[in-house]
Amino acid sequence: MTWVSAKFDKTIREKGHYQWRFGDRNLDLDWNQMVNLFDNHPMDKIGGNVNKMNYTLLQFEKRPSAPSQLLNMVEQLKKKFHKNTISLICFGSFGKTAKSFNIHRDDMDVIYMQGLGEVDFSIWDANKPDLPNNLDHGGREDVTQRFKKRFKKYDICWIPRGTYHLIQPVGTRVGFSFGVEGKPDPATYI
Repeated sequence: MTWVSAKFDKTIREKGHYQWRFGDRNLDLDWNQMVNLFDNHPMDKIGGNVNKMNYTLLQFEKRPSAPSQLLNMVEQLKKKFHKNTISLICFGSFGKTAKSFNIHRDDMDVIYMQGLGEVDFSIWDANKPDLPNNLDHGGREDVTQRFKKRFKKYDICWIPRGTYHLIQPVGTRVGFSFGVEGKPDPATYI
């Protein structure tokens, strides 16, 4: 059985987001492997905010040395969401003072998976129309928290496009963002 299951599809349609445990039977990450991938990722594919101790490895799905299980997950998503482009970004934050993006929404559907370490994951509802995608410069009064959970190793959440969310590190962590990009909205054909 693939990790994109019929139950997953049904729940997305009914609830708009879904959180579940992936289980560590198929993916075996370790800190040494991930630090090596961060150290050796192409410089032109590194983003993030060094002042926040937050790094992003872009186009991670194109990296042959990425864990094979992650690359297999990308292939499964390509089959499932055959009308969209699938991307994978690896996020890393270092230390207890690390900060991630503030409350924001993406133009793509995102499947976020916690790899190593822990984060506080939350989903937010907009209280008024026409908010910007990124609320980094204030705006918390314009959103209300709907869901919050401490994500641990291999916890996953589907975040439909346009959903405000916050992924806040609580220490050194590695996480993965699978993007279901472009048109059509997968909700129209899944």
